Amino acid sequence: MGYPDHGDTDRRERVAIHCEATSFDPEAATPLAFAAIRIRGPRILTGSALLLHPGSDTGLAEAGDLLHAFIGDRPLVGYYLDFSVAMAERLTGRPLSDERTEVSSLYYARKIRSMSKQAVDLRLDSMIRDLDLPVRPDDAFGIALTAAMAWLRLTQDGR
Repeated sequence: MGYPDHGDTDRRERVAIHCEATSFDPEAATPLAFAAIRIRGPRILTGSALLLHPGSDTGLAEAGDLLHAFIGDRPLVGYYLDFSVAMAERLTGRPLSDERTEVSSLYYARKIRSMSKQAVDLRLDSMIRDLDLPVRPDDAFGIALTAAMAWLRLTQDGR
């Protein structure tokens, strides 16, 4: 079931993204895999997720077009999001939404309110354990899914 107005859909949906690449330098890295998963309200739409391996399953230009069409102007969610966005913008040749949520920042804000001058562990595996997420990410799709679950946990259930 979709929303009747396409513009309404874009405001209600977010996209969790993650890029795996040959290095962490967005200027020099070659993208190996992109995963993009839409979040609509409290639902993560894994059945319609996009998983691309630019250069192997699609050409770079085609992969960029597919990724841009999938994301549109929806707000973005991710872990190590700046890197994934930089790689996606390089691949698509177009800017993505300026509305972005780094889940480690949300997690940090929650932890710092409940702690007194203690260090906050922002490693993905630590966040997964602390938020009791039922995932063990080992690829781009797993990390995008983890980011989507963390975003929902941190923004919607008040834990």
